[in-house]
Amino acid sequence: MLKILFCISHGLFIVGVTYSVTVAHQLKINLEPPIETKRDRTLWIGGMFPQAGEWAGGEACFPAALKALNEVNRRIDVLPGYYLNLSAYDTRCSPGLGTTILYELLYNKTFGTNNSILMLLGPACSPVSTAVGEAAKMWNLIVLSYGSSSPALSNRVRFATFFRTHPPATLHNPTRIKFFQLFNWKRIAILIQTEEVWQSTAEHLEQLARENNIHVAVRQLFDNDPSHAISNLKKDDIRIIVGLFYEEKARKVFCKAYQQNYFGEGYVWWTIGWYADNWFLKVNDIDCTEEEMAKAVEGHFTTEIQMLTDSTQETISDITPQLFIADLNSTLRELFPYKPVESVGGYVEAPLAYDATWALALALNRSLTRTDLEKWSYDNLQMKNIMMEDMENTQFFGVSGFVKFDKQGNRMSKIVVEQLRNGVYHRIARFDAQTGIIEWLRKEEKDGKRCWNYKNNSSIERRPPFDQLQRSVQVQQISRPLYITMSCFAALGLIFAIACLIFNIVHRKHKIVRQSRPQYNDCTLIGGLILLIDVFLLGADSQTTNPSRFVQLCHAYMLAAGFSICYGALLAKLIRAYLISTKKAMNNYFASFELYIIIGTLLIIDVIVFVIWALKDPLDFTSEETREGPITNDVKTVYQIQQCRSKHHMVWIGLLYSIKGCLIVVGIYLSYETRNLKLESINDSHLVRMCTYNIFIVCLISASLTLIIERNQDADFAFASIAIILCCFVSYGLIFLPKFLRIIRTTNEEETTNQQQQPSTEDEEKHRKLMTENEQLKALIAEREAKVNELIEKLRLKGNHIVIRDVQRFHNINDASNEDSSSYMMRRRSTFLSPIPMSATTTTAITQSNISNSIDNDSTVKSTKLVSIDDEVNGNIDLSTGVTSNTPNPCKESVC
Repeated sequence: MLKILFCISHGLFIVGVTYSVTVAHQLKINLEPPIETKRDRTLWIGGMFPQAGEWAGGEACFPAALKALNEVNRRIDVLPGYYLNLSAYDTRCSPGLGTTILYELLYNKTFGTNNSILMLLGPACSPVSTAVGEAAKMWNLIVLSYGSSSPALSNRVRFATFFRTHPPATLHNPTRIKFFQLFNWKRIAILIQTEEVWQSTAEHLEQLARENNIHVAVRQLFDNDPSHAISNLKKDDIRIIVGLFYEEKARKVFCKAYQQNYFGEGYVWWTIGWYADNWFLKVNDIDCTEEEMAKAVEGHFTTEIQMLTDSTQETISDITPQLFIADLNSTLRELFPYKPVESVGGYVEAPLAYDATWALALALNRSLTRTDLEKWSYDNLQMKNIMMEDMENTQFFGVSGFVKFDKQGNRMSKIVVEQLRNGVYHRIARFDAQTGIIEWLRKEEKDGKRCWNYKNNSSIERRPPFDQLQRSVQVQQISRPLYITMSCFAALGLIFAIACLIFNIVHRKHKIVRQSRPQYNDCTLIGGLILLIDVFLLGADSQTTNPSRFVQLCHAYMLAAGFSICYGALLAKLIRAYLISTKKAMNNYFASFELYIIIGTLLIIDVIVFVIWALKDPLDFTSEETREGPITNDVKTVYQIQQCRSKHHMVWIGLLYSIKGCLIVVGIYLSYETRNLKLESINDSHLVRMCTYNIFIVCLISASLTLIIERNQDADFAFASIAIILCCFVSYGLIFLPKFLRIIRTTNEEETTNQQQQPSTEDEEKHRKLMTENEQLKALIAEREAKVNELIEKLRLKGNHIVIRDVQRFHNINDASNEDSSSYMMRRRSTFLSPIPMSATTTTAITQSNISNSIDNDSTVKSTKLVSIDDEVNGNIDLSTGVTSNTPNPCKESVC
């Protein structure tokens, strides 16, 4: 039985070797060196080029390698005196067959004098490279692959002599991660064919994903039928899929995805880029049509190393990459006349095979200067080390770009990202893993928008699909038009308050302003300014996304302080009016600092409350879901409100409301008690009472509406802002507009009393005493008036022309031209500071009624007039001369 199996396997081997030799013989004419080279010695290298199997990459790679050998053999500066020859075999991507071919190459008796090959070009398939590369180190044989991408081949312990011009498949993973981050994908799946190359690539991708905070939700493997794997991906709602499989399995995967409706704009596939451009149209081995496959694969992405450089620079072979690919196309058309050039196996990887042949030749050329290559044998460790060093130090510019190997034998290269658009692959970007920079090609946007809008004819731009069903958290912010409107009104209020403040300072000595107590009005205006500024802050918290900033804006320090200063000044006026109306004596110290004592007390209460609140129960940022919206385009909207809350938040708010509410109630009580009082020293007390009523009504309505309408930030902000703005506007209008109008209408100098000082607290006390003595003074005035009449009569009888003119009569002095020029006019001291001599002919009678009316106008003026009369009664007026005497007036102290 064993003999039969041995015979069958040996027969298969003979068939494979015979086929491979036949292929090499077909292109043997290209291996003949030109006559002018005069190379008399031959160096042999082995080659493995798969012509069949899972990947027939040797169809295009073998002609490319032969072209490179021809160029090498034409160069007199590369391996001078030697002809580099190639012995090529077809591995069919079979590891067993590849190992057998390696044995044939190692012990073939036709390779030179020492019967040895110097190096091995290939294999192309990763499974074959794994078997051959691990065995080749036993014979110190350097292996240079042009198509293997398995990450396992980077293990220098297992594959000590392995190099490759095709970078490892793990080089694609940083590119995928970069694009996942660009499109904000945090949840992906990996669909893996059960091959070592794909499993090791998936493990590396998972590691990178964890490092970049990307969750690999599903890692699904399949062998032949991917139906079950596709079902699991769809059940787990996976939207971003990385496919790691060969071309044949890729057709099966996308066919099953189409049959299960697992494709379209909501799903994104990432596959390998070295498939043929029309791989999805080969529908002979699947149950889908070309149209169905075209729909299933539309829009998917591929990643692949840069096989052919875009540079127009000449390469190591003195030709440009464009000339190379044109020459290769011409050769492939001759070899495969019934097949499109792009569908020839290994067409994309052909530049790598070309550069791999050049890298092998240049490494041998370097070794030729250090050792005798003809003395090479598989047990010559010293020569093996020399050739390893020369291979590691080899670097040049080839048709695939710059070629250089790292310590693991891998070539570093840029990764090209392509997208299938309308059935055609388009290069969209290149990614350099060493720098981490994406180089966008052609008309691609830097944010990748065109990847989702390349076939969108509407004006609405599509966004990248989500990696899963999204929850869109919609924060209920204050409406911007509402915020702008309230801010504009608050700004107008600020301008009005500043204008009133300037007016109050400029006209503070004017009688109407002075008697309204301007320092009280200043405090009212300053408190209102703080409240109006707080309107901007009330809505600013909804415009920020920083939680700490949000909490800072939540504090009600300014609102409480502004209310205390503004309302405290109004309350101080009401308290003073109440004390005056009730004729209660006030402490002199309290009377002098009444305003500052009241406002300071209110501010201290606020400070105490807020300090205890901040220490015992600080505010914290919270968000609360209010309701859920509909699901639209894989997005479920969830509405939230952002709040600043403490554990016992309502307790502290209730405490503040209670304090401010008590103050408003006290103001209402004082306003009611002084409702009929009219004071000259506080001429706007009735307006202050109206302001208190307005504040009470507005605050009551706003608080009630806020309690009724819950969880509505627009309503809360609107009611609070309207309450502040309305209270400030109404209060300023009631207090200051009458003063504006009065001063505008006033043109009389009598109204402007700049020389008079603002009444002090002592003046108010005297005024209060005079009010109690008013009745006594009236009787005393009547008695004095009788004496005045008697004295006037006596003066007339004596013939003296002396006239006492009343202050409220304003006759033209020149009209009394008939009076005696020797007579004098004596004016009352209540009106004039000193007598003024007049013409004797200027006399005018004064009636008793005029004197009485002038005296009754003001109690203070009356007392002064009595002093003038006393001067005359007590002899201070010399009746014979008509001149006022300077003798002191012995009037009563209480009257003076």
